[in-house]
Amino acid sequence: MSTRSLYNSSGTFARAFPAPEYLTMPAVGIDISDYAIKHVALGRRKGGIELQTYGKVDLPLDAIERGEIKDPETIVKLLARIKEDSHMEFAHLALPEEHAYLFQMTVPQGSKEEIEQKLEFHLKENVPIGADEALFDYGIIQEKDENIELNVSVYPANIAMQYVNVVEEAGYIPISIEIEGQATARALIGIHDTAPMLIIDIGRNDASLSISTGGVVTFTANLETGGDYFTRAIARSLDVSFQEAENLKRKHGFRDTEEDKLVFDGLFPVVEKFGESIRKHVMYWQMHMNKTTSEKEEISQVVLVGGNANVSGLAEYLETTLDVSVEIGNVWKNVFSFEEYVPAIPRGSSLEYTTAIGLALRSLTRSC
Repeated sequence: MSTRSLYNSSGTFARAFPAPEYLTMPAVGIDISDYAIKHVALGRRKGGIELQTYGKVDLPLDAIERGEIKDPETIVKLLARIKEDSHMEFAHLALPEEHAYLFQMTVPQGSKEEIEQKLEFHLKENVPIGADEALFDYGIIQEKDENIELNVSVYPANIAMQYVNVVEEAGYIPISIEIEGQATARALIGIHDTAPMLIIDIGRNDASLSISTGGVVTFTANLETGGDYFTRAIARSLDVSFQEAENLKRKHGFRDTEEDKLVFDGLFPVVEKFGESIRKHVMYWQMHMNKTTSEKEEISQVVLVGGNANVSGLAEYLETTLDVSVEIGNVWKNVFSFEEYVPAIPRGSSLEYTTAIGLALRSLTRSC
């Protein structure tokens, strides 16, 4: 694949990587965030799939800022080290959601080429970037009469190229790119899960929200509240160091008990604000984005993933705030059953790798 041709041409993500035969090749899923690179490689074993390699490399401060790569040289060196350890030639990439645009559109039934032409023609009406500056992808929500309801993802080509370039310079052959929410949904949502589901990926510095209907991500949002924000609230409230506050967060969580009350009281204002922000985004989706059927659908379930999803008591609080079932995600749901295979990575730690797992699954599932 020529990075120059990707940069100079607009079109779908698939058109940027026109090599579907490569999608079944063993490939590592690479999730690059502002603070870390996480990678997962899956492989075939007798009777199923196994975890081959995984890992996380922390990034220097300011190497990536709000999804834009500021220090490509450092990123390339770290990716090259990962490649040496994983022994993989091919890579699936996730793009940060900060720069993604999603919208829904109805088009007449037609060939793939006709649909893409219509989308390209109407792109400027829906997003603030032109077709010559964008890569786009789409998923079919439903087909009705002679029309198709589509969910369209649009990404600035110049930012996508930042990620493609560092991966290529590290020696990988990138064979797919997609927004991180879609990769996360692939790991968490089963083929029979058709009702709308809210996925909350709680990282260190922020939290990503994505709503998926039938496995197609139809809404994303980013909250500037993550696990470190919770930790700093404890540190301020109890006048302790950041590390001590982190230890207290892990030990006591967000539980309104006598033993945990000091930590709970320190966390309450920020967790309350966090829950309210999520609730407002869900209300916005219900009012403006939920157009998949003639009748409005409700969120059927909330799934928590990410390195801070395990804060005890948080899921229970959000369940009360959002008035919907909230659970910690099983990131191996679409990979294997624990009755047949137990991966080397602990369950709690695996929540950090959800996006990378979803990316790696592209090489092992027919539906990409």
